Amino acid sequence: MIVAAASLAAGPASPPLPAAIENAEAVPVRTVYRVKQQGGGLGIFIDEAAVFYEIGKAPNTVWVLERRRRDQKMGLVSVRHEWVDGRTCPALAETIGKIARLPPVSMAGLDTTPKTAYSDSSDVTLMGPAAGGASSDFALRRDTMGPTARWWWDAQKALEPCWAPRQPYLNGAYSLRSRLSSAQDEVEVMRP
Repeated sequence: MIVAAASLAAGPASPPLPAAIENAEAVPVRTVYRVKQQGGGLGIFIDEAAVFYEIGKAPNTVWVLERRRRDQKMGLVSVRHEWVDGRTCPALAETIGKIARLPPVSMAGLDTTPKTAYSDSSDVTLMGPAAGGASSDFALRRDTMGPTARWWWDAQKALEPCWAPRQPYLNGAYSLRSRLSSAQDEVEVMRP
């Protein structure tokens, strides 16, 4: 069972954890979905990585989302590293639920060559488990202005009020750690 607790304060002045929290039973943490958004145009460029974590086991599953985003607008660069706690943000579960409703993707063949497209929009890549497949099956879908990109753009609007600069605390989730703390971490976690 996952016990909700307040976020731990950062820094050396934090009070020691009670023994019950320090010795809590380990709760599994799985990286389930990953999103990469990159591109732009007309003076705007986005480089974003997001990782969806599933913590615990059903029916006590908690979802957490971490992102590292670099925006460049007219030469000004800003970097954000943020978290969403699914316990306080219902939009996170709604976002994840919409993944299964994305339309199926098929590959172009001899008679179905892709059309040429030009866009100042960013590419969005979604990686995660394949529907109906074995637990080791992996799916990757990427588009610029298609259903994957629209899903992520809608998700960002819904999740906007939920982002927080601190990692949420979950009792026993010892392996919940940032996988996007640096650019090198991002490269590693985004590798298919």
